[in-house]
Amino acid sequence: MKSFVACTLVLFCATTASATTVLFDFGRTDKQTNPNWNNIVPATTTLFALFDSDGNLVPGNAGLEITDTFFQTGEPSQLGSEAPAGDAAAYPVNATDDYFFGHVSPFAGADANPLGQVKLFNLNPGNFYSFTFFASRQTVSDTRDARYTVKGASTDSAVLNASNNNTEVVRVLDIAPDGNNEIFVDVEPGPNNDNSVGFYYIGLMQVDIRPIPEPTTFAVLGTGLTAAAGRRQRRNLS
Repeated sequence: MKSFVACTLVLFCATTASATTVLFDFGRTDKQTNPNWNNIVPATTTLFALFDSDGNLVPGNAGLEITDTFFQTGEPSQLGSEAPAGDAAAYPVNATDDYFFGHVSPFAGADANPLGQVKLFNLNPGNFYSFTFFASRQTVSDTRDARYTVKGASTDSAVLNASNNNTEVVRVLDIAPDGNNEIFVDVEPGPNNDNSVGFYYIGLMQVDIRPIPEPTTFAVLGTGLTAAAGRRQRRNLS
């Protein structure tokens, strides 16, 4: 019985251990993050190749396209976190200190821009894609939260307040691509955003990719653990 349970655990771990991480830095042209980050600057419209955190090309010609622009009148400011900590501690300052932003009202000669959107394309339909978002805008006293909505075969969202944020991230987990092998990410003001212009931010995005487990994997794992629990219970009663 021990060997059977061990085999099921090995099978489960093999399924989850093959995750790939892809990192995106949104921000200034002169504040790009290297190595092994995919940098998105004001001149970016499409990335036709993506690299994972080990420097390997993501298979299948996966890419990213900005399908609804953020603020595009010049370079964004650099007023994010210079002291990432907590859940954001693993990220370099070059990624946490700048950002893309949008605004509900007209700003700096630009029309209102209440939504920014990016699209990941040429994705593998056999994979789950999990998203982690970080954004920071320091030295402010209002609430500048943003809602990040991830849309593929399913839709989910999370809200993060960028105001004076050094530690918090939010996650949207296990989104499979849609029928076109694409996933869209919408960024817009959150429900508690009380900034007079409606500023919202995205500083960085981490995408963790893993194969969608076969149903038999969980069935075998469940059978093994149930059997082990039953055997343990019988021992306790004897």
